[in-house]
Amino acid sequence: MTQRTQPRPIRTYPLSRRDVLRATGAAGALAVGGTGLRAVTGVATADEHAIETCGGEVDIVVALDYSGSIRSAGTWGDIESGVDSLLGVVPEDVQLGLVTFGDAPAAFEYGPNNLLDFATAGNVAALEAGIPTSSPPNENATHIPGALAFADAILDVEGRDGTEIVVLVTDGGPNYENGVVGDGSAPPADDTTFPYGTFEFTGGTTGGENGVAGEPGELSETTAVATGIKDADRRIIAVGIGQDVAGFDDYLQNSIASSPDDFVAVEDASTLGTELEALISEVCEETCTDCPDDAGLLVKYEFECAETDDEGDCVRWEFVPEDGTDPNIVYTEGAYESADGEANEPTSVTFDTEYCDLYALVKSGRELEVQSFTDVDGTLTVDTANDEKYAISFVAFYCTEAAAQAALDAFPSGGAGRDRSRGGPDRSRGRGRGSRGRGRGR
Repeated sequence: MTQRTQPRPIRTYPLSRRDVLRATGAAGALAVGGTGLRAVTGVATADEHAIETCGGEVDIVVALDYSGSIRSAGTWGDIESGVDSLLGVVPEDVQLGLVTFGDAPAAFEYGPNNLLDFATAGNVAALEAGIPTSSPPNENATHIPGALAFADAILDVEGRDGTEIVVLVTDGGPNYENGVVGDGSAPPADDTTFPYGTFEFTGGTTGGENGVAGEPGELSETTAVATGIKDADRRIIAVGIGQDVAGFDDYLQNSIASSPDDFVAVEDASTLGTELEALISEVCEETCTDCPDDAGLLVKYEFECAETDDEGDCVRWEFVPEDGTDPNIVYTEGAYESADGEANEPTSVTFDTEYCDLYALVKSGRELEVQSFTDVDGTLTVDTANDEKYAISFVAFYCTEAAAQAALDAFPSGGAGRDRSRGGPDRSRGRGRGSRGRGRGR
């Protein structure tokens, strides 16, 4: 089997282009014609640096650290500005929510029982006004598990079951006092009422020590909350601010974030805006869909005459769906390349797909080959089997390698040495490179 590796989708390495954005500046990359990043659908003018649409149903809750350690570090002004930068580029078709947390979490409400709403100009202005302008008070706690639980509940009640993301922005690890949050009672201090439930935590301490381990402990209890969110198919992106985030980089990256690449290390708080703008551009890149494992043949495209003239001679050849149908695998007219100096001799063909991974049974000349396409990013290109330069006669797509291999094994003689021509032009093939007839092997 030949593996054709495609660019990686967001699902696997969601922040893989962040280095490019750092090099060009997020605003420049988001602008039309920005260097190093393929255009995001609906990018606004260079002056606005705004993405007009995210595509699909994307809901994001920002969980923002507003604890005493940020006051001590003197970074709140940069953090507030960075979050404002994020809000400024979020498309209007994204729903946004906000949870701040120190001694306890607190959720922003656009109105009664309205904690998640579209990023219209009015809502963004209201959300920005809901972010405190003054530095955090001298609080002792960093209630990360409560903030995650609030964000999860907001997405559970008001989310659209599309792409649901929690963006955790913090400068350290969990540190909190035991008790119930969401009922407005103390402890913990500064607790506020929350419309979507109350949450009790027993792994915390009353002191100021961050990240107590053990069972129960602050680390394990926070990890359990994060795991529950991820098990519900919601994504956590953890943004750590500061040098090694007070020693919790590894914890945030490997225990909280959905994947190691869903951790963003921001050593200098003044660059937070750039990082968050890069993040939203990645989120709004086209995502992929997992192919169902129990599917057989999805669709088979055969290269044949698509149009004839008045005399019955073929004037246009194309890849035409002959068997099966799948709207997630689409061929566009003319999306193939022929051998040098030849017409209608496709040695490669390109398809648009929403699937993340696919397997193709490819026949060119008398050769058959299973090709795999992993981490597909919107398009995939099938080449001639075994890199021979015979024309491709058909491409059949499957979700699994086993299904594609079974189709190959079921083909007479495994596809080798047999020419199943169906009339028309001469389809005979020599076995050597460059020996080709007028038509295609069948």
